[in-house]
Amino acid sequence: MKRAFKSSLKKDHDNLRLNFVIACFFIAFLVISVRLFKIQVLDHEKFKAMALGQYMDSQELISERGDIISSDGFILAGTKSNYLMFLEPNVIADKYEISHKLAEAVSAIKFERLSKETLANESEETTASSSKKLSQEEIFNELYEKYFNLVNQDLMWVAAERGLSPLDKEKLQELEIKGVGFDEEPTRFYPENSLGAHVLGFIASDEKGEKTGYFGIEGSLNEDLRGKNGRVIQERDAVGIPILMGGYRKVDPAEGRDVKLTLNKSIQFMVEKKLEEGVKKYDAVSGTVIVMNPSTGEVIALANYPTFEPSNLQNEDGFEKESSHRKLTDKRNLAIAQNYEPGSVMKPFTISSAVDLKLVNPGTTFEDKGPVTYSTHVIDNWDGKHHGTQTIVQLLQKSNNIGAAWVGTMVGSRNLYDYLEKFGFKDKTGITLEGEDSGILRDDDSWTAIDTANISFGQGISTTPLQILNAFNVFANGGFLVQPKIISEIYDGDKTIEIPTKTVRRVLSKETAETMNSMLEKAAEGGEAKFFILKNYKIAGKTGTAQIPEKGSYSKDRTNATFVGYLSTNRDFSMIVKLEEPRPKVFASETAVPLWMEICSELVKFYGIPPDKEIVS
Repeated sequence: MKRAFKSSLKKDHDNLRLNFVIACFFIAFLVISVRLFKIQVLDHEKFKAMALGQYMDSQELISERGDIISSDGFILAGTKSNYLMFLEPNVIADKYEISHKLAEAVSAIKFERLSKETLANESEETTASSSKKLSQEEIFNELYEKYFNLVNQDLMWVAAERGLSPLDKEKLQELEIKGVGFDEEPTRFYPENSLGAHVLGFIASDEKGEKTGYFGIEGSLNEDLRGKNGRVIQERDAVGIPILMGGYRKVDPAEGRDVKLTLNKSIQFMVEKKLEEGVKKYDAVSGTVIVMNPSTGEVIALANYPTFEPSNLQNEDGFEKESSHRKLTDKRNLAIAQNYEPGSVMKPFTISSAVDLKLVNPGTTFEDKGPVTYSTHVIDNWDGKHHGTQTIVQLLQKSNNIGAAWVGTMVGSRNLYDYLEKFGFKDKTGITLEGEDSGILRDDDSWTAIDTANISFGQGISTTPLQILNAFNVFANGGFLVQPKIISEIYDGDKTIEIPTKTVRRVLSKETAETMNSMLEKAAEGGEAKFFILKNYKIAGKTGTAQIPEKGSYSKDRTNATFVGYLSTNRDFSMIVKLEEPRPKVFASETAVPLWMEICSELVKFYGIPPDKEIVS
């Protein structure tokens, strides 16, 4: 019995060991299977990419960026043909000699370029010549080492130099070196230098070192403009030797789309010239001018000063700084990116809401007998003068704060907010430019009585110049808010994509719009702007001299001066002029108005607009 019992125990022990071994093998098999599943299925793409990276070599070929063209057919941003020099290491026999020849030729080219820059900055010839000799030696040594390393690689193709000019390419081709070739490499350039800079934007390197568009059209339509880069791909074996039977493929780059703007080059040039003169004349910190077609929303010209050169972002010295308080350059588009309290140019929007609600008409009167109080805050007129019984037309002519507050309070915070929102003051306009701001219009449920009064004449609300002009277009086009349009067409090969005019909403009735047109005409001819108004054209417009907020109050000597308007008979264009902190004259009637009229007198010549016959002297 003992022997049988021991035999049974031994058998059970052996079975347990066998089962344990089987379990270990099963677990190992399961672990390996799971691991293989993860590698072969779940991480397939990862390891595939790693494998490709080990035996595939790739070099990028830059695509040609699409052109940006003015409405009158001029290229504002284009491409010029620079060249990429490449080497074919497996074709080059004498690697020492070829490296030396190339280094000698390319260093001479770079040395000549560097010499011109040095001569422009050096005053003494001896200092310049000695530094140039040393620089040339350093360039040669650096290039020789670079080329020698490249030609000793087991590759069929390798990039050696980028950004060579056509003349550089010709000089290098004269060497007739076997195994050296050239590919065209497009480079962005701006033939009109700073013209339209804030509309165009610029090209710079992103965090990955790739060229990309910033601001303006370059930024907003970067994906359309940049095209698709090509590649040279070659296959190598485990030790880096090219696989001759399957290893070389070249994918040509695809060109980007061309973009045609609504901007007119001739008008843009004139506007920029006049704006620069105006900013300097009135010693302003900056200035902005926008010209639009009020019916279609097309932006005909958009300029800011100071400006910059998109192709030379470091050249701030290229723009003269005649005033200590003026910005040297500003790459932001101030027309769409700089909020400011607009002041009295807001009064027409307050009045139009009251007219549309049939609360007032041009002959409605109010009493201006002295300062008035809202929420314990006192409101007075900008000049401290009071005029007794006044009509709504006189309110606009004298830019009367007390009257505007009276009208706004009658309209009420809810209705006033609704109308200002419909005019587009709470949202971005939707223009196809990068960097637009939406302005600031607080929800009306937070307004107090003083808020309603202040917003009625342009304080306590912030807008951009484009928002103001686009809202003013509602009076000129019969009551509609139209989305600003700066692109007319996009060309994709043989295909043309037309960008339609987009009407956002009706804001005012046609009757209200015409009533406002008439009142704004009277406001311009009988108001603060009357001394500069063109004598033979009827103009509907409004000034705005807005004190700049500072330290919880308003500055007494710093203002933003604005004039916005259009020809009331012929409404082919509307325009806003805004000057930031003009001095010593701070009022819009003395700064923004005369500049507006100067530009307008040129525009009527350009468009061939005949004078209004009934007022021709």
